[in-house]
Amino acid sequence: SGKSHLSKVTKALWIDFKFSSGASARSLAKLPQVITDLLKELSVEARKAGGIHAAAGTLGSAAGHNVRAALLSIIFRSVGLPDQIHLARFVMWLKREGYYELVKKEVEKSGKKFEEELRHLHVSSRIADALLKADPKYGDVKAVRELLRTGYPQVTDVSDDEMVADIKQALAAGGSFPLTLIVLDELQQYIGDDPERAYLVQEAVEACSTSFGSRLLFVGTGQAALSPKTPS
Repeated sequence: SGKSHLSKVTKALWIDFKFSSGASARSLAKLPQVITDLLKELSVEARKAGGIHAAAGTLGSAAGHNVRAALLSIIFRSVGLPDQIHLARFVMWLKREGYYELVKKEVEKSGKKFEEELRHLHVSSRIADALLKADPKYGDVKAVRELLRTGYPQVTDVSDDEMVADIKQALAAGGSFPLTLIVLDELQQYIGDDPERAYLVQEAVEACSTSFGSRLLFVGTGQAALSPKTPS
């Protein structure tokens, strides 16, 4: 199988993905005993830590040098959040304040899908009206729109501290940070021969490792074996 398929299998084994038939990824895989034992140990540690999670994706050429933003998009998608940072932050705020279900319901009562309306966050009268119904203290529609524009502006990149804070908020919503695997597929292709990209990836990974320690593991794939020409 190819590397992308292997990375998907790794993700499935990490979380022991459950199929509709009732079977799990680990029960179907024929693995060496040493790997089976390590996966069992992972499950034990996950119960102690408060959960297990996995995210996978590519940084992509569109990411440019905005590695932290691209990494956040992968993590946001893995927990059902919008991949745009300002939209994900807004949804996380709604959930934290207890407004999310009410706002979503009110928007959908108007005949619009919440996810579609969310893309127009700064100009959406439906979201503004729904937020006012959730809590009238925000004044009127004009005041809410201004709050959304100033509080959740569009961003193309973030600092290390902002990235770590967003990851923590996205993954530790219940208070405990789960044992998390992040698979960055085609990482070598993304870096190419650009030493700045290599440094930015290293910087982002080190920031995460410093903050989350062994609770967060990165796996990267490449088209070919590393060579002396690969920036590191």
